[in-house]
Amino acid sequence: MMPLYQLKELWQLPKEEHESETYEEIQVGIVFKGHNLWLLAAAMVIACIGLNAGNSAALIGAMLISPLMGPVIGFAFGLSIQSRSMMRLSVRNWLIMVGTSLLASSLFFLITPFHYSTSELRGFTEGTIFDVMLALVGGVAGFIGIIRKEAIKVIAGVAVATACIPPLCTAGYGLATWQWKFLLGGLYFFLINCFFIGLGTWLASRVLGYNRYYKRPGTRRPQLRAWMTLIGLALLVPSIWLAFQKWQQQRFDYKADNYVEQIQQRFPDLVIVKHKAFKKEQQQYVDISLLNDSSDVTGAVLDEANRLDTSIQVIWHFAPDKASREAARLRQEVRRLDSILRRQDSMLQRLQQTP
Repeated sequence: MMPLYQLKELWQLPKEEHESETYEEIQVGIVFKGHNLWLLAAAMVIACIGLNAGNSAALIGAMLISPLMGPVIGFAFGLSIQSRSMMRLSVRNWLIMVGTSLLASSLFFLITPFHYSTSELRGFTEGTIFDVMLALVGGVAGFIGIIRKEAIKVIAGVAVATACIPPLCTAGYGLATWQWKFLLGGLYFFLINCFFIGLGTWLASRVLGYNRYYKRPGTRRPQLRAWMTLIGLALLVPSIWLAFQKWQQQRFDYKADNYVEQIQQRFPDLVIVKHKAFKKEQQQYVDISLLNDSSDVTGAVLDEANRLDTSIQVIWHFAPDKASREAARLRQEVRRLDSILRRQDSMLQRLQQTP
C-alpha cells in the first residue's frame, strides 16, 4: 500500500507560477476589446452556423477560438481575493461580452434565410442539474489550468467555454425570431453556466489559498455572499425541476417503445412505420403510423392492441386507400422474404443434423 505522504504528494496541486503572475493573467483575460472582441464575434457567427446547419465541426471550431470566460473567472477570483476593482472590471466586460454575443448571433439569424429551429438549438433551451455539475467541475478545472505553465491552460479554457457559446447562440436565435422559449431558455442555460463556473473558480482559488495573499483584514462582505447564495439557489431549483422532467420523459419514452414492441410481436401483420410518445393533460399518448390501410385492419385487432397497456392511449394512423395496393404488395413481399428465410433456416438445421 502506498504511504500516506506519497499519496498526498500524488494529489498535491503545486503553484507552478507566482501568485502575482496568476493575478496578472486573470486581469488581462477579463478585458474585451480589440482582438478579443473580434474573436468573440467571429466565434459566435461560426457557432451559429454550426447550430443552424447541424455542423459539429463548426461548433467545435468556434469553441476553440472563443475568449469567452475571462470576465466570469475574473469576477470569481476577485470575489475570492476581495478585489473590488477586479469585480467591477469583470462585470463591465461581462456585459460587453453578452451584448456583443447577442448582437452577432441575432444579426446572423436575421440575415440567414434558414429560420427554422434545429434539434441542436432546442437542446440548449433547458439547462438541467447535469449542466450545473458540468459547469462547476469546469470552473475548477479552468482555474487549475490557469495556475499551470503548460498548454493545459488552453485546453481548460476551451473546456470551460464550450458550455457557454451555444446557449448564447440560442438566445440570439430567440431574439431574432421573437421566440421567447429560445431567448429565455438560452439565457438561463448561459447564466447557470456562468454562475457555477464562477463558483468552481472561487472554490479552487480558496482551496489553493490565494485569498491569503490578497485579502485585506476586515474586508468580509456577508451581504454579497448572501446575495450570491440566493442567486445560486434561484438558478439551481429550475435546473433540478428540468432534470426531473427530462427523467420522466425518458421513462415514458422507454415505456412507449416497449409497448410498441409488444404490439409488433403480438400482431406481426401490422406494419408500424413510426411512433411518437407525448403527454397531454396528464394523459399518456402514443401516435402510431401504419403502412396498413384501414380496410386491412379489423377493429378487434386494434381493441386487443389497445388493451395491452391501458395506461396509454393509442392514436392510430393508416396508409391512404390509394396506396392500399402498394402497401399490400410490400406486405406480400415482406411475407415472401420471411418465408424464404424460414426455409433456409430449416434446411441449415437439417444439414447440421445429417451425419
